[in-house]
Amino acid sequence: MRAAPAGTLVQRTRLDLVAFLVGLGIAYAMQWQTRDLVWSLWLCSLVLGYLTLLSAILAGAVAVIRGASQPGVNRGVLLPLLLAIGGGGLFFLAFFSFHFGAFHAGHSVFLNSFFPIEGMPDDGFGDAFMNPLLLWTLTFEHLMVPYGIFLLPAVLAERRHLLKPIIDAVRPEQDVADRELPETVQKPAEKRKSQMGDAMSRPYMNVVRMHLLIFFFAFCHFLALESFIVYAVVYSVYFFPWSEIKRRRNDNHALSETS
Repeated sequence: MRAAPAGTLVQRTRLDLVAFLVGLGIAYAMQWQTRDLVWSLWLCSLVLGYLTLLSAILAGAVAVIRGASQPGVNRGVLLPLLLAIGGGGLFFLAFFSFHFGAFHAGHSVFLNSFFPIEGMPDDGFGDAFMNPLLLWTLTFEHLMVPYGIFLLPAVLAERRHLLKPIIDAVRPEQDVADRELPETVQKPAEKRKSQMGDAMSRPYMNVVRMHLLIFFFAFCHFLALESFIVYAVVYSVYFFPWSEIKRRRNDNHALSETS
């Protein structure tokens, strides 16, 4: 029976473990309370959501430019394709800004009623419910300075979802592999469609995770169960590379079936 390559799991998860330890260290060193943890998660959800979508849009533009630079391709189609990508990207960005932004603005009203921040409006960011620009202005004004540092481990933990679309778009061997396989002629287009779908769904998956963690933090807060151990357990849900461990288990299972 063949075994999965030794060290693969460690190599793929070491940065996730670093993110987990850095995030936990920040909370400990800055003596964050439940309020701080909750709002730092809210900030990460908003920022990472936008970065995920922008990454997919940029990857689409890079893929078009790479495709147009291949031998035998009519360069005259480059500008129309870029305009189409740009127009579609702006549409998705606008839709996302209103829907995703409104979701976070509404959520901030709930959070501020239980975990108020000094200087923040009484209704949180409720005035920015359908105003993405105001939402970002208020976010920078009230949250970026005290909690922006938490974005470092959060971005590190989400690096695959943020960078994979761009890496796939610029990877030369991917284009070669696609050209060598006739049955996968449409694979790049399908991949870009899948990446855009992932870019739209991943931020909302993080929102669900954020909700669950915030409710758990609130539950512990009102039951006076706050402690660093509790925070460590919850942070493990956010940062620990559970998906990689599951993928490794599935790979081992697949190898055992094919051996």
